[in-house]
Amino acid sequence: MAKKIILNNNNICNSMLSESNNKTFFRLMQESSTEEIIWMSGYMSGFLFYKKNFKEFIKKKEEQGITLVYGTETGNAKNLAFDLYQKIKKEKLQIKIKLIDLNQYCLKDLEKEDYFFIIMSTHGEGEPPSSAKSFFNFIHNNKNIFLKNMKYSVLALGDKSYTYFCKAGEDVDKRLHDTGAIRIVSLHKCDVDYENQAYKWFSKIINFLKKKKYGINTENKDRKIYGQILNKLILNNQKKGSDKEIYHIEIFVQDKIKYSPGDSVGVFPENPSSEVDDIIEYIKKNRKEEFEKYEYEEKNKIFDLFKKNLNILSLSESFLKKYSSLSEIKPEEKNVFLNSKWRLINLLIEFPMKDEFSLKDLIKIMEPIKPRLYSISSSPATHGNEIHITVSRHHFKLNGETVYGHCSDFLSKLKIGDELSFFIYKNRLFNLPNSDKDMILIGPGTGIAPFRSFLYEREATGATGKNWLFFGDQHFDPDFLYQTEIKNWKIKGILHRVSLSFSRDQEKKIYVQNKIWENRIEFFSWIKNGAYVYVCGNKIPMSIDVENMICSVIEEVGKCDSKLFIKKMKKEGRYLKDVY
Repeated sequence: MAKKIILNNNNICNSMLSESNNKTFFRLMQESSTEEIIWMSGYMSGFLFYKKNFKEFIKKKEEQGITLVYGTETGNAKNLAFDLYQKIKKEKLQIKIKLIDLNQYCLKDLEKEDYFFIIMSTHGEGEPPSSAKSFFNFIHNNKNIFLKNMKYSVLALGDKSYTYFCKAGEDVDKRLHDTGAIRIVSLHKCDVDYENQAYKWFSKIINFLKKKKYGINTENKDRKIYGQILNKLILNNQKKGSDKEIYHIEIFVQDKIKYSPGDSVGVFPENPSSEVDDIIEYIKKNRKEEFEKYEYEEKNKIFDLFKKNLNILSLSESFLKKYSSLSEIKPEEKNVFLNSKWRLINLLIEFPMKDEFSLKDLIKIMEPIKPRLYSISSSPATHGNEIHITVSRHHFKLNGETVYGHCSDFLSKLKIGDELSFFIYKNRLFNLPNSDKDMILIGPGTGIAPFRSFLYEREATGATGKNWLFFGDQHFDPDFLYQTEIKNWKIKGILHRVSLSFSRDQEKKIYVQNKIWENRIEFFSWIKNGAYVYVCGNKIPMSIDVENMICSVIEEVGKCDSKLFIKKMKKEGRYLKDVY
């Protein structure tokens, strides 16, 4: 029989327990055997350890999150990744999310990943895009990799006219599964008309996360920021022959703005009122009863819906396919119809909806206005409650008519005092290096925008690293953006070197890459000694021509393998691009 321990109240002195708990404890000890007391002692020790470490345990669980990566050749995978990032963010659940170009992904982190979502295109004969090759080779060549903790899904982009349709995405999906990762949503493969299939994948991912009560908790906080236009200047001198419209726009925000140099502003443009008026007039004329009923029943009035929420200007092929089933398009017209550029008002007039379909049917298939990103050109250390952007009013010809880019046209028409809502898009892959590191900034045209932010920030914080700016445009007189500031930085020594190229000021065109070659000995010396290279502006052809020229400099001056040199720079985070 177990031996019991006999105690009296005098044995329990200086108790920290309340009177009632003290009596309970005394009775329990008095009535328990030695073995039972030993068991209770061990249990309480374990409980104390659990309680002490519980908060840390919860914190570690919360630190698990989503990593959303993309490998792109033409930009479609990047655009889809950004769309999914925004959609997950709107769910407002509590988990962190990272959006990373596979070119910048740290391969050592793979075994630590919790939820890992991949959007990848296929290039050439079944190959991954160049930005994803390191990742692709790593998972296939590393035979010891085991990803038992990873939950993943792959969205593959391709073109069915090629033999190896979506093969890169298929290979990644299979390899991750072979390494022990858990596939939570099956592989989805998209043709060139990728939107429908991609959004089905989006929906499955988001539904899964909702069931798991997972979501996003980023520094953006899903917070829409409201500001007021403080100043707007056109940077090109059109009197001296510039055919461009580039605006410097300053926005004042009442509260302090949290962002870093290299981040972007996301703007949801509104549709032109005149275009919306035309649509409303058409609906009133042709579907008056429906219009009045909709206005009565719906909380959001139809004018605001078409002005602020729905895309009515540049309609996608995906939308056109849906609309074709609502309208009176003849089969022989469908191919030309789908391959034409349409605005909603022209579509409604040219191909009216069938009577059996309602206004609600039209609104149901319409796509939302997508945000446009603009690099921030101000510095948090210098400009306080102001945020600056540099906007080129994009224009092109459509059916003989000059058509302007949706968001750039919207921003160009804002007046001082007008309100503007936006969000901050964190770009962790295009941030300043440590203050003692040297930088080479290559930004022709509006690519100068983030570098204006970089240089103001470095000036304000007293950074000791050297800075070299390559800037170019068409003409010196009318197109030298931020000329006064650049000259002042050169005088102050903030800019140690400035290399300018104005392509049309002489018979033979000179571009920034030509200036890199002209300064090749010094350029190679900088990158050999650890300088960070940043490229911002048009992806095609500028960023490609620049990289090819840098490779030529490495081969010619450095006498070494340029591919290995560039690969090492990218791995070290010293070759960074923000191109579009």
